[in-house]
Amino acid sequence: MSRLCDSDTVTDETQVLLRPPHATYETVQKCTAGYDERGEVEVKPRLLTVSYSCLVIVQTWLVFGLTIGYTSPVLSDLEGNGNQSSAPLDKTSYQDLFSVLFPVGGLLGTLIAGWMVDKFGRKPSFMVCSITYAIGWLLIILTVLATGTNFRLLLFAGRFVGGIGVGIASLSAPLYLAEVSPSKTRGFFGTLPQLALSFGVFTAQVVGVFISYYWLAVVTLVVICLFTLLSTTLKETPRWLMTQNRRCEAHEVLVWLRGNQYDVDKELQEISQQLESESKTKLSFSQTIKEFKKKSVFYPVIIAIFLMVIQQFSGIAAILFNAEDVFKSAKIKSPALVSSLTIGGTHVVATFFGTLLADVAGRRILLITSTTIMCLNLTSMGTYEYLNEEPYCRPPDDSKCKSHLYPMAIASIACFTVGFSVGLGGLPWIVTAEIVPLRVRGFGVGIVTF
Repeated sequence: MSRLCDSDTVTDETQVLLRPPHATYETVQKCTAGYDERGEVEVKPRLLTVSYSCLVIVQTWLVFGLTIGYTSPVLSDLEGNGNQSSAPLDKTSYQDLFSVLFPVGGLLGTLIAGWMVDKFGRKPSFMVCSITYAIGWLLIILTVLATGTNFRLLLFAGRFVGGIGVGIASLSAPLYLAEVSPSKTRGFFGTLPQLALSFGVFTAQVVGVFISYYWLAVVTLVVICLFTLLSTTLKETPRWLMTQNRRCEAHEVLVWLRGNQYDVDKELQEISQQLESESKTKLSFSQTIKEFKKKSVFYPVIIAIFLMVIQQFSGIAAILFNAEDVFKSAKIKSPALVSSLTIGGTHVVATFFGTLLADVAGRRILLITSTTIMCLNLTSMGTYEYLNEEPYCRPPDDSKCKSHLYPMAIASIACFTVGFSVGLGGLPWIVTAEIVPLRVRGFGVGIVTF
C-alpha cells in the first residue's frame, strides 16, 4: 500500500488503489512517488556493486572483441610482410584456417557452457572461461619460439582453444548480467557486453597497426590475467542459488548487490515465486528435452534462435574484416589505420548510444530500427558493387567513375555498422536471457548461442 499525503477527495479511478484496507472514510490522501506498498520510503537498489560486477564480467567480452579484431591487423604480419613471424602463413588455406578456427572453438564452448552454468553455477563458468582464454593466447605467444609446422600447430591450437573461451563467455556473461541486474536497469547492463566487444575489436585493430601479432597477444593475456584476479571477488547469482535451495546465501548476495537498506526479502520472494511457477523440481536431461515439446518453451527458444541467426548472418563480420580492402581500393593512405578508426570508432560510439537507449526505447523498437538501417545500407553497398562493375564504369574513364563511388561505399559501411550496433548487436543476448524459461534457461541459451 502506498503512503498517502495531501488530503483530497478520492475519485473513482484512484479510490481502489489508494484506500488502505481498514479505511472507512470517504476523504483520503493522494499517494506520492517514492514510497513502497507499506507506506514506507522506497529505497532504490544500490548500483555501485552491480556496476562493479558487470564491469568485471564484460572483460570476457572485451577479450571476445580482441579475438575478433586480432585477425585483420596481423594477417599481413603472419603472411610474411612483417618481420616477427618465424613461419609466415603464406598460403590462403592457412589464412582461412586461422580465421575460422576460433568460431569453431566457440561452437564447442557454447555447448560446454550450457551444461556448466546449470550444473555448477554462473561464477565457475567464468573461471573455466579465463583458463581457456589464457591457454589459447599463451599458445599463440609461444609461437615465437617455434618454426615451420610447429609454429602453425601452436598458432591454430591457440586460436581454437581461445575460441572455446569465447563460446563460454558468449553464453555465461549475458546470463550473469541479466540475473544480478535490477529489473529497471537490466537493459543498460545487458548491452554492456556488446559495448565491450566493439571496444575490443576497435582496440585490436588500432593497436595491431603499430605492434606485431606477438605483442598484441601479450596485451590480451594481460587483460585475461586482470579478469581472472577480479573474478574471484564476484558472487554467484541469487537466482541460481535459489534453484539450489541456498536461500541464506542468496539473501547475503542480494544484500551485497543491492545494499543494506534495500528490501531484499521482497526480491527473494519474487524469485521464489517465479521458480515455483517455472518448476518445483530439478529437471534431468531427459526431462529438459521433454520440456521443449511445450509451446511455452519451444516458441521463446525459436524466437531467440531466429534473432541470433539474423545477428550472425547480418554480414557484420565480413564488414569488419574486409573494410580495409574498401579503403585500399579508395587509395586512402594508411588504409588499415583509417578503416580501424572509421569503422571501429563508429562501432564503439553507436554501441554506447545503443546501451543508453536499451531501457528507454524498448527492445522491439530498437530491433526494428536496427534491422531497417542495416537493410537500407546493405542495399546501398550492393548498389555500389553493381555500379563499380561493367557496364556502368568503362575505360578510359573507369578510374574516375569508380572514384566517385567510394564515398558511397564508405558511408554505407559506416551506417551499416551504426545500425548493427544500436540494436541487433547486443539486444538478442538480452532478449534471449529474458524470454527463455528459467527451468531450461542454461540448456536453452546454450542451444540458442550454438
